[in-house]
Amino acid sequence: MRLVIGLLIGLFACGTVAASEKVDQLAEALQLSQIMEILRKEGQAHRQELDETHLDQKGGSFLEAQVEDIYDTVWMQSQITSALTENLTSVQVDQAILFFESAVGKSVVSLENSARAAISDETIEEMARHAYENEPRDDNFFKLVDEYIQVNDLINQNVQNSLSADFFFFRGLDLEESQDDAELWAQLLAQTTERTEDATVWLYSFLLLAYQPLTEAQMRENIAFSRTDTGRALNKALFTGFDQMFDEISYQLGRAVAHSMRASDL
Repeated sequence: MRLVIGLLIGLFACGTVAASEKVDQLAEALQLSQIMEILRKEGQAHRQELDETHLDQKGGSFLEAQVEDIYDTVWMQSQITSALTENLTSVQVDQAILFFESAVGKSVVSLENSARAAISDETIEEMARHAYENEPRDDNFFKLVDEYIQVNDLINQNVQNSLSADFFFFRGLDLEESQDDAELWAQLLAQTTERTEDATVWLYSFLLLAYQPLTEAQMRENIAFSRTDTGRALNKALFTGFDQMFDEISYQLGRAVAHSMRASDL
């Protein structure tokens, strides 16, 4: 009996290690490490906005160090890989790897990352917005980008994640926890229409910029993958992981700003 139990434990451990290795392979195919580095740089830009908005630019080295610690890329990536592990079956992980290691999958990820890094420049973002505003809505490329956005429910998901992140930021900012959660959430929900408009403009501007080099066949293959059970499960897993990650980051940013406020008052 001991031998059988030992064998079962050994087999389970091997299966866990194999599953972990597969998720790591998927993370590499999705270029998660590059994404986390882009987000870390965006975090430093966001720190400057927080410093100006909430601290009259008195955050200084304290806030800078806090934000550097908060945007821990190793921890950030672990949040996403955990979500992938928890929300995808082993078969779905294999199928996702197959797509994102294909020529089309590699192109999609590389183009998205390059565009995300580029659009952080205000000049390029303005150019992308201008291109979106002037893109003919009956153009085939625009229709394909629109289909991709709708299939993946990108606007609604981004709006919900944005509202959630702001909720946790203000909870962190209120160290005394005197705010009423229901009232705070109601105030944020009142911004849904405005948030939706902002998310719509940003997403179309970003994806029109990112996917411009793709052929129609490549776009259709990308959309086709998104329509599969694996594509939908992956989309859900990624949004879940990023939502949890940004909620925690936002909460810690709120706390960092609050502590900076107190330090400047002393």
